Amino acid sequence: MTTPALLFPAISLLFVAYTNRLHSLSVLIRAMTTEGSDESKTKHTDEQLDILKKRVTYIKRMQVFGIVSFIFNLMTIISFYIEQISLAYYIFGFGLLMLSASLIFALLETLISTKALDIHLENYKG
Repeated sequence: MTTPALLFPAISLLFVAYTNRLHSLSVLIRAMTTEGSDESKTKHTDEQLDILKKRVTYIKRMQVFGIVSFIFNLMTIISFYIEQISLAYYIFGFGLLMLSASLIFALLETLISTKALDIHLENYKG
């Protein structure tokens, strides 16, 4: 019962990190799509916006899988509480799979964000 209980703060911290990433992206997207802004005039703007759309999709998936993981973690604790131990193990395993999926999308989003930074640096390089 202690392992599922220990995951509560970890998953909560992931939500904060994911929300911060989404907020940062929304500020960047607004800056890039505002008429007359310096960001909207670069030659790679369309490519950057495509990457940003992918990143938003990945962050959405990160959040969905994280929320599902949190729900299954809660269901695990409830199963332990009502003494359904074998059910709790299955639910916990599924919750861990959902958390893993969330982290995989976080990895993909991180990898794609570095590509966006490379494009941004190209604009200033030449």
